[in-house]
Amino acid sequence: MAIFSKPARITYTCYELGHTWTPSCKKASIDVLLVVFKESLKIYGTLYMIAVLFQRKGKEYLKSKLWKEVLQSSLFLSTNGMLFITFFCVWRKLLGCHFYLTTFFIPAVMASFVALLLERRSRRSMLAFYMANVALETAFRMLVFRGIITPVKHGAVWLFSFVSAIYLCLFRNNSLPAASVSAFKFLVGPDELPSTTLVEVRSSLPNQGQVEEHWLWKTQPIRKIVTWLKRCPKHDLCQHFNGCAFYITQGFLRNFSIGYAVQCGIKLLSSARSPRAALTSLVHKQNFYLGAFLGCYSAVFRGVNCLLRWLRNHDSSLHGLLAGFLAGWSMLWYKSSTVALYAATKLAERLYFKGIEAGMLPYIKCADIIIYSISTGFVFHTAMMEPHNLRPAYWSFLNRVTGSRIGTVNRRLLEKLSPSAAKMLPNFWPDYDPRFTNLVRPSIIDDS
Repeated sequence: MAIFSKPARITYTCYELGHTWTPSCKKASIDVLLVVFKESLKIYGTLYMIAVLFQRKGKEYLKSKLWKEVLQSSLFLSTNGMLFITFFCVWRKLLGCHFYLTTFFIPAVMASFVALLLERRSRRSMLAFYMANVALETAFRMLVFRGIITPVKHGAVWLFSFVSAIYLCLFRNNSLPAASVSAFKFLVGPDELPSTTLVEVRSSLPNQGQVEEHWLWKTQPIRKIVTWLKRCPKHDLCQHFNGCAFYITQGFLRNFSIGYAVQCGIKLLSSARSPRAALTSLVHKQNFYLGAFLGCYSAVFRGVNCLLRWLRNHDSSLHGLLAGFLAGWSMLWYKSSTVALYAATKLAERLYFKGIEAGMLPYIKCADIIIYSISTGFVFHTAMMEPHNLRPAYWSFLNRVTGSRIGTVNRRLLEKLSPSAAKMLPNFWPDYDPRFTNLVRPSIIDDS
């Protein structure tokens, strides 16, 4: 991109530009280390406890491994933050000034590379994948902001639908890794898997009758409707036990309930400061939107597969293409460029590994460390130079994990390198110690 070719430079000190809360480079690094480590303990402690509940890990893990993994991940993240400040200061001292790339991008790449070596190997690829997604979305926002590209109406939905089509075709052909198969079995059920695979899946499940006798089906007058739906016809090639109408309805209600419950939980955690706020969060419209998205996704996928069997009197994994594409449009209920991009990059990763298995693509050693370092460097660079182009949720995360120190960068001084650097915080000016700088607050800044 053209933004990386600017030859301009600025000569401000690292105190004036970066760690504006203290003139000491060493103290700035230690301050960031401590605040990030403290927040990391909270974040990873919560995330790992949730993983314990969902994965049902035993007491031995809680006693011997949980605290070690929380500490290791916290050390990784806090080291990333500390080294970012450290390398920022080192490059300033080496060059005597700040250039576009050496100000934030190169220090962030170096810091991320070293920090990731401290994290467990099993988490490195996941972190690289996550940051690559954030970087791609950030790059897209930058291109839109510069007017280089124009967003397509429902672009995220189109992308998600195409990705969903390929994924569900592979799912119907049982050509996905075990983790992906499990995810789609959860989303749309196992009944569209190949018959030989389905037999293995069902043998590991409880009695099918018990699975279907959910409490919802036992209440009156729903029981009569359920009985009627179960008795509706199904095609001979359909592998589900009951009628097609019941199969489709069951998928919708199950996923709608899950989506509604998940969004309710999120709302309760973020707004349960009073009984009234908690009650309001239970009936928030976003709860219905996520439920409708997940419910319609399952129902449309199941319904299209059943319909194609009735129309063609033939079953094929290629039915998953059309069914997956149409199911993807359920995202109209809950538009999310993050989810769409995540699904797309995950598919690209899967196709890349298939290319490696086929001998068509090379295997790149340490690819996870390289991808993480460059992606994180790009995102950190953007957070400093033009935070308005960062995903709002990620900007909030950076503020939280750094104790809002990322917002104290004097972006007014960066405008020579990036003209829109102060767009998000146009009136901010640090409270400098006059013993260490001659900079004074410009009169054009409005303190209000």
